[in-house]
Amino acid sequence: MSTTAQVDKDAPPPAPDPGALSARRAVGLVAGREINSRMRTKSFVLSTLGLVVALGVYTLIILFSKEGPTKVGIDRDAAALRPMLTAVADRATDVDFEFVTIDGEGDGGDRAEKLLRDGDVAAVISGDTAGPTMTVERETDPDLLAVVNAAVAEERTTRELEREGVDPVDFAQRVASSATQTRALEPSGNSAAEQFALILSSTGLLYFFFIVYGIMLAQGVVEEKTSRVVELLLSSIRPWQLLAGKLIGVAVVGVTQLVLLGGAAVVLAEGTGAISLPTAVAGTLVTMGVWFLLGFFLFAAMLAAAAARVSRQEDLQAVVQPVMVLITTPFVLGIALLSKNAHDPVIEWLSLVPPLSPILMPARMLLGIAPAWQVAVSLVLAVAALAGLTRIAGRMYANSVLRSGSRVPLAESLRLR
Repeated sequence: MSTTAQVDKDAPPPAPDPGALSARRAVGLVAGREINSRMRTKSFVLSTLGLVVALGVYTLIILFSKEGPTKVGIDRDAAALRPMLTAVADRATDVDFEFVTIDGEGDGGDRAEKLLRDGDVAAVISGDTAGPTMTVERETDPDLLAVVNAAVAEERTTRELEREGVDPVDFAQRVASSATQTRALEPSGNSAAEQFALILSSTGLLYFFFIVYGIMLAQGVVEEKTSRVVELLLSSIRPWQLLAGKLIGVAVVGVTQLVLLGGAAVVLAEGTGAISLPTAVAGTLVTMGVWFLLGFFLFAAMLAAAAARVSRQEDLQAVVQPVMVLITTPFVLGIALLSKNAHDPVIEWLSLVPPLSPILMPARMLLGIAPAWQVAVSLVLAVAALAGLTRIAGRMYANSVLRSGSRVPLAESLRLR
């Protein structure tokens, strides 16, 4: 028994017939085999439908978690101030107040106090328009106080201008024409909730696909090795052709599902208004697809090479664990650092370096905070890393895939032949 294992272990790979298949055709046949065998399964269809449903549920959660405008009560004595309060609040882009007129007294006592204690309004404005009183239950909202002070000041200015015989509308137009013009270096960002949703969606989706399809590829490598199908395949094609075909085939399946989910996400976001997407949505989806392919080939090549070192599914977890850490790290960093401060220099530099860039850079691009030069640098570094790691992974795969029995030592799998 041990003799047979020794022979299998030390046996050189069978030399394929060089005239049987061209490299392109060999890779294409393997890739087509992977695509047909995986996309026609019930698990692919059900998982796609399940993820679309999950996106729909997540969209509903965002919609229901959004708070409406903060209601502010105005009693009848201060009702004349309501138009000015509404106008000032509308000019402020970062506040959302709704001013409603209330009766000062109700059948059960003080109507304003009851509304405040029940949480129906955040504050009640009462008294003379020249010097109103704002009543709150506990703490005053500074944004609301600023709106009320600005409205009172504008109301008082309008009255004084009318008293002096100056047209308030004409005066306001002349003042507005000399107002300071503003210029933003960056477009206005999303709200905190929208920003977190974009971060979670982009990093989570890529992380999910890297894990699921990477492990799928690794399990397929071990399965072919256990069933000795790989020996039959390598009698006609070379190891690197088999690995390349498997990588391309699984990548096509993954990017197909990613595009379907990305399209569903865009439809949900645009249809419900739950999240403000970038202007060039199509370009964003293409970019996500490019980063998925780079990240997938980077991680999947390492997972396939690691999987080739073992002959049993039970041993797979141990050899792929280091690669799983490389995939998980940028996901955790993306949630922790991007959610805290998306402009943090630490996250900017980390997003340039592979293997962190395939998850971190797409999230920064989706938020609209990644300069073009950083995107270009991260792409160049990712391609360079991909070229180097796939070469190493190909060597490990070729040295290990035909060796059965115990786990192939890492040093032996990396050995030049």
